[in-house]
Amino acid sequence: MRLSECLNSSDIETLRNIANAYSFDCSKSSKNALMQEIITHFQNRTFIAQALDGLKEGAYREAVAQLMLDSRVEFSREEILATVRRTIQPKKEGHDLKWMNRLLAEGWLFRLNSKGGRQFYFIPEDLRRTIRDCLSHSLKQQVHVAEQTPIVYRDENLALVRDTGVFLHYLSRHEVRVTKDGSILKRQQQEIFSLLEIKEEALGKVSWRFGFGRRFHEYPDRFALLYDYCYARHLIEETADGALVLGPNAAAWQESGEKERAADLFRYWRLLYRRPIPQLRLCVNLLASAARDEWVYASSISDLIAPHVKDYYYDKAPAIKELRIYNMLVHLGLLAHGQLADGSAVLKVTNLGRELLLQEEAHVEESESAVEEAVRVPLILQPNFDLLVPIEGAERIAWELEEVTDLIRVDTLRVHRITKSSIARCLDNGWTAETILDFLREETADMVPGNVERMIQQWESEFKRVQLHRTVLVSCLDSSIAADLKVMPEIAPYYRADLSDTEFLITERGTRPLQEILRRMGYQADLH
Repeated sequence: MRLSECLNSSDIETLRNIANAYSFDCSKSSKNALMQEIITHFQNRTFIAQALDGLKEGAYREAVAQLMLDSRVEFSREEILATVRRTIQPKKEGHDLKWMNRLLAEGWLFRLNSKGGRQFYFIPEDLRRTIRDCLSHSLKQQVHVAEQTPIVYRDENLALVRDTGVFLHYLSRHEVRVTKDGSILKRQQQEIFSLLEIKEEALGKVSWRFGFGRRFHEYPDRFALLYDYCYARHLIEETADGALVLGPNAAAWQESGEKERAADLFRYWRLLYRRPIPQLRLCVNLLASAARDEWVYASSISDLIAPHVKDYYYDKAPAIKELRIYNMLVHLGLLAHGQLADGSAVLKVTNLGRELLLQEEAHVEESESAVEEAVRVPLILQPNFDLLVPIEGAERIAWELEEVTDLIRVDTLRVHRITKSSIARCLDNGWTAETILDFLREETADMVPGNVERMIQQWESEFKRVQLHRTVLVSCLDSSIAADLKVMPEIAPYYRADLSDTEFLITERGTRPLQEILRRMGYQADLH
């Protein structure tokens, strides 16, 4: 909701309280006059900056800042009071309500009724944006911005989303077993890890690992998050007999958009890590605002969020900041981690991070035509039947690649392989050798090696030596009726063979057209 909508939905007493808080000079008996005066001042960036600077109580200013940096659209009464207690820490019972009422009286917050009649608290979108800009400017005064760009940096973008898809694809093609403790067998762990874009090693013997997920003690950090996410969203299931199989939501997840999957992964991570890091939401919001536009020294970011990160059992606060916050945000594609020439670590929010953390439009440097051109880079099909696919272009033809090839590994490229079994799978699903070759020619700019083309055609001919077909037997009492039905234009394409003068076979797809004809002719048309 915008500020004008919040003001219009509030009663005149609320508007009077705001006007009195800032000593506005206007008619206090006219709602329209009050609205105009409040909008004029609250849309003035200088006024907002001065109002924030004028908040002398540091704890109260922190409460305002935390609410403005929060990404939630609406708050319950309990959520507002929890923020007040956490930041202001009222010394007397009932003082939390006093501070909440001050937030309302000064226009930082608006109490409105929802459609169901319940009361919720809103921050106007335009006011939130203005205050965030002011807070971001203020936060940058507290951190050390790098003057140079890093010589190397990590930006994993949507790799975690793609690797989740690779993991689900592996489960669909292999029988995966888990131990009594619930972990995937080590050999299969290594196979899965070798296919992922971001490499991790299976865990060795560790004395303890807990607090950051259901299977955190079984797998390395990134894969533990990936696995727990798949389990929580019912993309995978652990059966009673020790098998790991695809869950009921896997197909729907794979059909959703990459950005949608990335946002869901981020929400799940924030929920999962909230117990060991209670102030995680605030830490992420502070980091996103401070490192929004420029590379910022990681050490100064650590100082900024230090008051909000505590030790968690054997995990010390510095390690939590580095491993559980920065590294995981990098894995989620929301943060880039760089290194300057002198070895100093720097951080910067990625374009995806600005979208998900700050609700900003992504700054796309390339034009749409340039992006499309990049995605359409021809694939490379080698004489050894390996198909090399650029990672950024794989999503566009993901379904075809899954049908035609087997995924071998993911490195700087995705490496797929055309095999006899993958061609058999294609033919079972309705492809022909010619449609397979048409797809390969189109995607490789007509650079299909001759031996690959000949082998695909040879495999098709081998598979056709013995074929199984599902057909429907049509039985007539009169041979003349059978003869008439077979040559009808609607039935002829589905006719397969005669068994006698009164019986013949048609494909299953011809059943419905035949039933419609028989009903029109007055014959019994049920399938026995």
